[in-house]
Amino acid sequence: MAIGDTAPVPRQRVSAIILTRNEEALIERCVKSARFADEVVVVDCGSGDRTCALAERAGAKVIHQDWLGWSAQRNRGAQAAANDWVMIIEADEVITAELEASLESVISGPMDPRDGYTVDRRGDFLGVLLPNETRRLKQRTFVRLYNRRHSQYDIEQLVHEEVRVPGRMIPLDGVLLHWRGQTFGEIASVFNRYATTEAEMLDRAGVRATPGRILGRTIARFLWVYVWRGAFRVGVRGLLYALLKANSETLQYGKLWERQHVASATIHPPPSLTGRTDLPAADPTAATSAAREAAAVPARPLGG
Repeated sequence: MAIGDTAPVPRQRVSAIILTRNEEALIERCVKSARFADEVVVVDCGSGDRTCALAERAGAKVIHQDWLGWSAQRNRGAQAAANDWVMIIEADEVITAELEASLESVISGPMDPRDGYTVDRRGDFLGVLLPNETRRLKQRTFVRLYNRRHSQYDIEQLVHEEVRVPGRMIPLDGVLLHWRGQTFGEIASVFNRYATTEAEMLDRAGVRATPGRILGRTIARFLWVYVWRGAFRVGVRGLLYALLKANSETLQYGKLWERQHVASATIHPPPSLTGRTDLPAADPTAATSAAREAAAVPARPLGG
């Protein structure tokens, strides 16, 4: 090497982390799209289908971990990785060619381990790709590539979880596709399940579900998705999606109102309404409807 020349920067080794539960339809696609990574670690929390076998066949390392929550589960995957640089990918996501090229460029050059790298994640709706509806500020903090020795997911966040990084947040080029091909009904069900956990988080934060807030949030969400974020550009699908998102706000704040005002709801009507005394009476010790729902569904659907 001539005097004054600098030594070449070694390529950073990266582990891709994928969380799964019953993802046999999508896991091979996801693992293969992460071919830039030196290792793929699948963290499975009890699949009853062929998810684990198909992941291993595609070249991934599979570990089993009971569900800890989204942030803690991802941190567990990072701990199990062979490399300090980790890339978080969902089972229903696809790394596009442009994003792959950006990743290769970044890991082939100098990287500050205090930094994190953000992605432009966009989802599908009834066969079309939607615009990224996330606020610009949130997009700038949507880290998926980071160094586990300096950064990790915040376990206090039950949904919309984020990586806490001490350095810069650097955007990567290209799109991370979130493509699941769900039906209208399936997507509505996902939003309903999300709303349960989101209402819990709002309640913890001391947010009150007032009539004005319920109505205002619903209207604002529709306008944000359909007008400001451009869902109108994809025709009827955009309209339906914006209405679904607006309804998700109603569900979220409706469940919050329920948590704050309907503490004694039971499955039996009171005798004062039925005029009967020979029927089962309301049991004040029975779980409320909100509590029953929280116990019946996961905090967030895996891969949703």
